[in-house]
Amino acid sequence: MRPFFLARLVLAAALVIVAGCSNNQGKIEATTWASTATTVQGEEIPAGARRLQFGRDGHLFYTVAGKLYKGNYTLGMGPAVTFTLEEDLEGRKIHPHKIVIDGDQLTLTSADGSQLMFQKVN
Repeated sequence: MRPFFLARLVLAAALVIVAGCSNNQGKIEATTWASTATTVQGEEIPAGARRLQFGRDGHLFYTVAGKLYKGNYTLGMGPAVTFTLEEDLEGRKIHPHKIVIDGDQLTLTSADGSQLMFQKVN
């Protein structure tokens, strides 16, 4: 009975570890992305107006309408990524997002449900 219990405990621990992993681990680090043309909440955003640069060490550079915001990013469970900026953007420094990377395309979904598409910059 004891080996069976131990095997179940090891399996449960492995599932918790796997479930807690980020979908973006290994895909987002040391990458740069430029936004594609879109309209968000009635505002037209031209291609390249926003830019994301993710450092290997967790640093983040986010350019919005020509203004550079510096900060850090933290990978959460699944597609969750949180930006913590040094100065306010849209009235706050902490921005939770959902980021899905599919090849050279990144989809960023903000907490309000708005989406931006980015293309990988080589």
